[in-house]
Amino acid sequence: MTREYLICVGVMKAGTTLLYDLLRQHPGVRAGKVKELHYFDEAESPDKAAYDQLFRKGSGIKMDVTPMYMYDPATLDKLCRALDPAACAILVLLRDPIERAWSHYRMRVSQDLEPLPFEETLPAEPGRIARRARGGRIHGYFTGGLYAGQLDALYARFPRENIKVMLFEDFIRDQQAAVDEICAFAGLEKQEITPTVSNAGVVHHKSRLVAKIVKWLTRLVPNALKTDGMRRLKYALVRLNRDDSVKDVIPETFLPVLKGYYREDVERLGREYGIDTSKWKHFKKKRN
Repeated sequence: MTREYLICVGVMKAGTTLLYDLLRQHPGVRAGKVKELHYFDEAESPDKAAYDQLFRKGSGIKMDVTPMYMYDPATLDKLCRALDPAACAILVLLRDPIERAWSHYRMRVSQDLEPLPFEETLPAEPGRIARRARGGRIHGYFTGGLYAGQLDALYARFPRENIKVMLFEDFIRDQQAAVDEICAFAGLEKQEITPTVSNAGVVHHKSRLVAKIVKWLTRLVPNALKTDGMRRLKYALVRLNRDDSVKDVIPETFLPVLKGYYREDVERLGREYGIDTSKWKHFKKKRN
């Protein structure tokens, strides 16, 4: 069956912005009008006709890159009710969960949405998610990296041959090879790309005023009016205002806690899904 949609369902802070920027240039791709459509996690009664209006005009496979879709099984249920699962090419990018959590945290700090030290956010996370609408998107630093259960839900709803799981680490190391794999998976012709840097969360700014202005403008403009040009301007301002002289690292004493938190989940990924987690910085196999 011809696949009508290419949907990247996860995960946050695993190269999905880079993926969107590279693939939307492909002549066989109809990208969403914005990177993250958030249709199935926000619409109460999603409808295929309404969803199709969110993509650029033209021909080709429709691409939606909304990495929160995989986080909630109810969102996947809504997707499957609106679309034929067999018509969807489902893409998943996974990243070392500890690095992913740290990147997610740093992004929220840079947005003035996170007042707590990193170590204090782990015990606070369940309550924060329960109390706030879209709490997982804002503060799900650690649960967002429990991938095995999310993959269980995904494979229970889509044909196995319609799902492709890739590692962020492989994607960043060889972007052309990764794009070639995705094109083959989605039934697209190969496309030569210009490798670029992955978007990263920013904590330290040269000017707090500029950072606040960018954040204010981002919140002021409705999603429906945001364009790629505005997105590029925003990220250009963010890059110019970034202070790379200050380096942040995960607190060393917190690392054993996080490794213990994720150990069973990471082992399941290898055992049940054949994912080579030894490529992850914090889960490399010890040599005898």
